[in-house]
Amino acid sequence: MDCLGACRSTGSCELKSFTGDMEIKLDTSLERVESLLPPLLMPPVSFSRIKRAARLLPRSAADFLGFECRLAEGDSHTDCALNLTADGARYLAGRHGTPLPDELRTESWQRVQRFYQEWGDTRDPAYVDAGATWLEFDTAAEELRPNLLFGYWPGKKEIRRPLPWLVESIIPMLLGTPISQAFQSHLLRCFEACPPGTDDFQIGLMIARRIQAVRLCVFDIRPDAAPAYLERLGWKGPLDEVRRTLEALAPHADFMGLHLDVGEQLYPQIGIEPGFIAGPWARQPHLEPRWHRQFEQLVNLGLCMPTKRDALMGWIGHQRYPRDSRDEGLVLLRGLSHLKVILRAGTPPQAKAYFGIAHRPLKAAAGAA
Repeated sequence: MDCLGACRSTGSCELKSFTGDMEIKLDTSLERVESLLPPLLMPPVSFSRIKRAARLLPRSAADFLGFECRLAEGDSHTDCALNLTADGARYLAGRHGTPLPDELRTESWQRVQRFYQEWGDTRDPAYVDAGATWLEFDTAAEELRPNLLFGYWPGKKEIRRPLPWLVESIIPMLLGTPISQAFQSHLLRCFEACPPGTDDFQIGLMIARRIQAVRLCVFDIRPDAAPAYLERLGWKGPLDEVRRTLEALAPHADFMGLHLDVGEQLYPQIGIEPGFIAGPWARQPHLEPRWHRQFEQLVNLGLCMPTKRDALMGWIGHQRYPRDSRDEGLVLLRGLSHLKVILRAGTPPQAKAYFGIAHRPLKAAAGAA
């Protein structure tokens, strides 16, 4: 899974919790939309496991609860990701004052805790950019173990997270082992080969998958410069398919993100994300007509079932809480985040959609809803 609904480019997403009550769990929000999630987008087994994941955290810990759905024909699992608030980051770092439950004290969660302690120690004020971090859960497995994704801006000197911090400290800590010289070299090469001015990245560590690799997302390379960048890296994937995908989707997006898998080698697969600069609730289809053209391209390429496209468009909306309830000042928004095409050498391309829910104060949500 990748970034859903995050503030992509500023590195300073000060996201506030909209309720300070740490007793309300996130699964209560999921229950409110259960009847609106068709099995086509959310198989029952996936919903059950996502609900278990949502029950681990207070509602105020997450700004956005996102889902990842495959768009081709056939049943498949749907994964989820949680975009953290400053409260959520402090909570997972053990700095909130609310003790962590036993479920969040396993070895995987201890790595997450150390990460959030580091995250708070390397930016002033602490956790001002907690909204650039995500926890992700694969629902294909019975055991719920977290993966972690975070924004990275090595050129921002006010953020004390230089490349040595990333390569020599954070990545080995999250993977649970030192990384090899080859791994380091491949990763550093991906940064060094970027065109001048490139400084908007996302790092993904698949802790739950026991894979010695990093997902590196590069967000501010021009579409016409992307193939040359991949050639400079010596990437061995299907470059002609990359060009065709960029040509099909770039006219209908503000930027094209490249999602690379880097480890002992630069793996021959890539994710291509046609994204919008506007924030998630300012880029819903009733405000951003290019969504329709992106879906049209994916359907024409045979990567998206029209029924899934229609179900995703039907997902968009909002729900008011009852008057005189503790949440009467909140609205629960339902929306889309982004699409992605995955290309792998020797296998058919695949497309995914990212969508989800978020709470907002009623007045602030008026434009989005």
